[in-house]
Amino acid sequence: MPIDPISWAIIIGSFVAGYAVGYFWDEIKVWATRILGYIIDGLNRAIEVASNATVFLVKKGTRVYKKIEVIVRNFATGKYFKRYQDEEISPYDVPENAMSELSANPNVPVYQYTHN
Repeated sequence: MPIDPISWAIIIGSFVAGYAVGYFWDEIKVWATRILGYIIDGLNRAIEVASNATVFLVKKGTRVYKKIEVIVRNFATGKYFKRYQDEEISPYDVPENAMSELSANPNVPVYQYTHN
């Protein structure tokens, strides 16, 4: 029973691909090692540890925001810096006593977390 042309193409292609991988194997290993090193270095730089977080109510004009301020430390460099995120909320969702505090002070701390 003869082998059809598709099977011959697959067999020959497999031998060519195997030879190419074998021929370039050292270069492939060097490239893969370099790329893996870049990925691991990127992960090490991206790892940050949160140490303190504070939630504020902030009033800017007639708008009210909830804002979180987190102090983080970069694991690789050891440097500390602050990250912020805020979101607008309806003034009707804020209790009356907090609104009176916001009238006097436009930046009121609501909650603080400290990691020891």
